Amino acid sequence: MNESTEIFDSKLNEIDHYQRFPSMLPFVGKNYGKNNSPKIMLIAESHYLPPKSTISKNPEKWYSSTQADLSDEEIAWINTRVILKGNWKPAGHMIFRELNTRMSEFMKVEEFRAMTNVAFMNGFQRPAPETGDSIKNFCKSIDYTIGAKTINEVVKIIEPDLVIFVSKLSWDKLRWKIPKSESGVRYEFVCHPGTGGRYWHSKKYEHGLKKFKSLIENEINKNALQQRI
Repeated sequence: MNESTEIFDSKLNEIDHYQRFPSMLPFVGKNYGKNNSPKIMLIAESHYLPPKSTISKNPEKWYSSTQADLSDEEIAWINTRVILKGNWKPAGHMIFRELNTRMSEFMKVEEFRAMTNVAFMNGFQRPAPETGDSIKNFCKSIDYTIGAKTINEVVKIIEPDLVIFVSKLSWDKLRWKIPKSESGVRYEFVCHPGTGGRYWHSKKYEHGLKKFKSLIENEINKNALQQRI
């Protein structure tokens, strides 16, 4: 019920990074763009791997590897679609609980989670080398290049109306490496929900929860207005 649609998979599977790591395919909700609803895409930061994993510590080694080099446990930790349809109880899944809760204020959620109305992927295509730590402390130029390239390829395929980076790090490091869209895709950003009271819930910070809710509400209202015209 809360699973990803597979209607874009034939093209998504052609993306180089997903040929190497198919478990990292983006989550595209079952209701994404359904019945002419707005197509919203969320981009966060990165996955993690289990504490004893070492394969993502060296960027060159990671990007030259494939999913066949990972253990079943490691694959589970980077399986975007399985994680997004899961129960989100782990502490590291707080971002999904928070985004889903906030979008639920503007979307019908009687049968499906709000997240089934949007697409989701991480901006960085290498898992953070330290479990629970931000990849910002480990980023290399290759992470920026492959991250932006993968995002751009996904955007071309699923054609969102609005892309919201839910991470200032991803926005700062990746957004400006993505070519301007010829289809009029709009790009925005908010801080990571995990920043809590320092930024996400702060009334003084302009790019937190209040902005996120405004972006979602305005996109839904704009789409509803266009359908009435």
